[in-house]
Parts: sequence; C-alpha cells; structure tokens
Amino acid sequence: MTEQEAPAFTATTLTELAAQAIRHGMTWTVFRPEHGVFLAEGNGHTLRLKAQQLLDFEIVPDPPSKSKVLDHLYIPSPLVDKLFFGILPGYEPFHLPDYRIGSTTDVYTTMYSLDPTGSATKKIRDNRHPSFAPNCLFGFSDIIPLAAPMLRQYSSTIIRLPIPAQYTVGLLTHKEGFVVFRHRLNRFIASPRYVTERKDAGLYAPYIAFWVRDKYCELTERFPEWEDEVLANKQINNRSIEFLDACNAAWDYCTGHLCNLIRTYGQNFYRDLMAAHLKHAVNWWHQAWNRMRAGEARDNYGLRDYIAEGMHLYWDYLDLVVKEMQERGWSKVPLATLKDAWIVMVFRGFCWWRCHWMMEGQEMCVAPERLPSEYYEDSSKDAGCLGEKEDEYVVVAKA
Repeated sequence: MTEQEAPAFTATTLTELAAQAIRHGMTWTVFRPEHGVFLAEGNGHTLRLKAQQLLDFEIVPDPPSKSKVLDHLYIPSPLVDKLFFGILPGYEPFHLPDYRIGSTTDVYTTMYSLDPTGSATKKIRDNRHPSFAPNCLFGFSDIIPLAAPMLRQYSSTIIRLPIPAQYTVGLLTHKEGFVVFRHRLNRFIASPRYVTERKDAGLYAPYIAFWVRDKYCELTERFPEWEDEVLANKQINNRSIEFLDACNAAWDYCTGHLCNLIRTYGQNFYRDLMAAHLKHAVNWWHQAWNRMRAGEARDNYGLRDYIAEGMHLYWDYLDLVVKEMQERGWSKVPLATLKDAWIVMVFRGFCWWRCHWMMEGQEMCVAPERLPSEYYEDSSKDAGCLGEKEDEYVVVAKA
C-alpha cells in the first residue's frame, strides 16, 4: 500500500496535535500551520506532517529509561494544553480570564489590561536590559501562581507543566522569598500598628495571618523541600505525595478564604488585588540592586542578597498595594482585611509552586517550548477537527 493509499485512522485539531507531541517529550522544530508543514522530534520520537498528506510517526528502537519517561510526562489537562501556547488559564472562581503571556507583546498587553496607567508595562520594558536580562520579567512572573488554577491532581505525583513564558520563576519560587516572607510575617503580626488596625475594624477573632504563620511553620518542620526549591526540584514527577497533598490542602484553604472575600466585597476583589501587587512587584529588581549599592540592604539570612532584598521590598510595597486597592474602589474594606488578603495570596502562590514544576534548578530564562497563541483552538467551543476543514490534517497508517 502506498502512502497516498493509506487510510486515515483519526482526525484531530491543531491544538491537540501540538500538545500531544510535546506531551510525548518532543519539541516542535518546524511549526508552520499557514504552510501546513510540521516537524516535532525528541524523546525517541519523530513526527512529520504535511497538509492533506502523510503524518509519519517513528519510534527509535531504544526507548528512554522508565524514570526519564516519567519526568517527561505533563499533567494531563485541557487547561495545561493552553500553556503550550503561552496562554495562562485564569482561575474561574476568582473571575479571572485567560492571560496571554507567551510573547513580549502578550506580556505588555496583559500587564496594561491589569494596570491601565501603563507604569507597570513601562517598568517591564525598562527591566529587559539587552546585555543582561532581555527575557526577564521580574515581578510580572508572579501572575503564573497567582492567576492559575491548581493543575496538579490530589494523590498524583505528575506535576510537570509546559513553560508558558520567557521568564517564569520569581520571588515566589526561590528559597530567599520563602525565608524572608516567614521572618517578615512574624514581625508584621507582632506589630502594634497591625493589632490596632484589626481593633479599629472590629476584628477580634483569630485571624488568617496567624493561620498562615502556623501552616508555614508546619510545612517547614515536616518537609525540608518546602522552603528549598533546589531540594524540591531534584524530584520532578516523583515528589512525595504527602508533601504535594499538604501543599495542595493549604492552597485550597487559602482559596476558600479569598472566595469568601469575593462573595463579601465583589467579584473583582481578587483581580484588583493581584493587579495591585503586580503593579508594584515589577519594581523589585532595580530597587533591590539600588539598595545594595547604597549599603541599605536588609538581612538576607545567609542567602542570595538581592533576591532576599526583593522579598523585603514586597513587604514594603504592602502599603502601596492597599492604597492602590482603595483607589480602585475598595476603600470600605478594612485595612487589616486588605493586608490579610495579600498575605494569603502570596502564601497561596508559594503553595502553588511547590505543587508544580516547570524547569531545572535555578534557571531563569529558558528556551521557548510554547507555540504561537493564535494557533490555539478551544475544543470546548466547537473548534472542529482539522480533518473536517478544507486543509485536512489526518493521522494515517503507514504500510
């Protein structure tokens, strides 16, 4: 039987085809839907496709080891497929849309939608120093753990995600961010100002900040990989289920608290809180280095100084975040409630990161795995199959 006579045994969407190739450990070296030409290679596989012609799928005789195969697996979810195209799925209970972050233009557009003043977008552009960090998105990368849903499933160790942006790590991934957050939280809770703000608001019951402090300490005592991303990243899809479920449960509790605030104050509460945080978070990198040069850096607890200073700055920004929230129409929300919400949001971001994996060790800027977002098709919106369109993309059996 010739290739032209080979019968088709399935039809698929472009999105599904692209995602499945990456799920099998392949990288798209040629991806030109406008010309109907595709080539994906890697992990012992080769996939070639031309419009209305043969799709050739080859497997080399010596497959990878079992452990390597496990690490190549991605979380199986339609939401994860969006990440392959540089699209960050928004958490629906928080009334968040999907955000496109796969290209520089996408990042600028997304940040501007969250901060129409344009100041944060300008800072992101200024941070992209051509000789040092042309792809770094300092502060903006927080949008990933703050906006995305929990993609990992309970009782599963599969936690790998595709990389949706040029820069994905940040202060919510690094040990420095964790450790400084812990110390600053203890100081914050004990501060007379915070105690007074709670009394002024009539909030006398045990408060969420104490729960965050206690839960953080519990995770630190039980799991050394909680604070140390280097230790955590030594395990990809074989992390302890006990550890993952504990972080997942803490994320769930934080989510419940924030959902209660949304029900109480309005559906845009979390979106504005996240936007206010990102607006100021993009400033940390330059300001941290300026403080270090001026000899004004604070305790780094024996860790990398500029990253530790970055988390100190996050706490410094808290009053600015509250002010931003008030300017966005949340002036009737008690100050203590706004600050508690920020604490919960950041801690929830820590929990999200420990339940997912995107890259090795300390890598910051990585080679793109994502595909152009304009080629993403949402199957839930009746995008149709490629085999049903004028240019058919079908898998055929090779004789």
